[in-house]
Amino acid sequence: MLKWAGLMFHGLALYGQSFTQTIGGTNAQDGIGSMVVGDGYTIGVRDFNGSEHLGRLFNMSGSGSLQSTSTLSRSHPLFLQGLVGLQDGTSILYGSGFSAEDGDHDALLVKLDDTGAIATTWLFTGPGSVQYLGAVGLPDGSVVACGLRAMDGRHEALIARHDPSGQEIWSYVHPSLTDVEAYGITVNGTELLITGRQMNFSGQSDILLMQLDVDGTFNWSTTLGGSFNEEGRAVIPTNTGGCVIAGWTDSFGTLDQTSQSIPRHAILAAFDLNGDTLWTRALGDTLHGHQVFAMVQATNGDLLVGGERFSSAISDVYLARVTALGELLWERTVDTGKEERIVHLLPLPDDGVVCTGWSFGPFGRQVLFLRRSALGY
Repeated sequence: MLKWAGLMFHGLALYGQSFTQTIGGTNAQDGIGSMVVGDGYTIGVRDFNGSEHLGRLFNMSGSGSLQSTSTLSRSHPLFLQGLVGLQDGTSILYGSGFSAEDGDHDALLVKLDDTGAIATTWLFTGPGSVQYLGAVGLPDGSVVACGLRAMDGRHEALIARHDPSGQEIWSYVHPSLTDVEAYGITVNGTELLITGRQMNFSGQSDILLMQLDVDGTFNWSTTLGGSFNEEGRAVIPTNTGGCVIAGWTDSFGTLDQTSQSIPRHAILAAFDLNGDTLWTRALGDTLHGHQVFAMVQATNGDLLVGGERFSSAISDVYLARVTALGELLWERTVDTGKEERIVHLLPLPDDGVVCTGWSFGPFGRQVLFLRRSALGY
């Protein structure tokens, strides 16, 4: 077996050819993340079949073709938001289940064993409406999730740690006079770094960065923003104790001289261990908007980011590779229909990457599943 980036990998799928697959039927199936299982993959899927909101698993071959499907057992409508791999080869699906009794979302975690099978499902009830939107695994097998709690008409950023049996160890709600949501989380040593968005008093959103200890102690928070909107969607640690955030911005980037406006750009921002900004980079052009939802680190330290490139009501997959300092090496787009988006990246030991998201075309909104080489082809 190969061990890389804290995860266990095995199987010929790691060295397969690139592929582009769309999987699903009518209505809506969104791929929210994938894990390597044997010679293939398992994809977590958020599914709406026209009457029910379901959580599903698609088992795929190494070439990306569908082999079998299964459905999560449920007592509530389920809304899967993402998947995080753990160091022992298992994974956690996270999101929420909606309770019709009180009209609230309850936090959801689903443990998948190393074969991609459902091991345990946990729903956590509490005050307010809670959705988990990001998660990270710790070396002891516990999981720290982040997201939001809607309560009294406001959104609050919520972070909670769960032990390997699913029990909550601690939770933290970030105090703020404006709406705050947490989308991405990582761990660097004994520190948790969380990104998202915080509304300011002018009605715009800024990138949020928070640091907590793994025991739940709050250390500091900071924001990054310009005159319009910014959001942080993904965060990874650096070897200096800081982090790099990926998301998007309406304030920074190349000015379109014709319209005298700045199209939305993908943004990368590096912070030191005290939350001070080290550098920022805007990726994009004057013809399209760009948004990033996922970021991972390649074996050589480069960063891979994924999301969408869009104009009007049309979007394409956007995948880019940058250096550890944010300098662009290449960018690629993929068009399979009317709209496409990547929301999860799975790095592979051969420097390739597996991308999961959705594609909207003539047959409805379907799971989009890609594998690309180190050069993005």
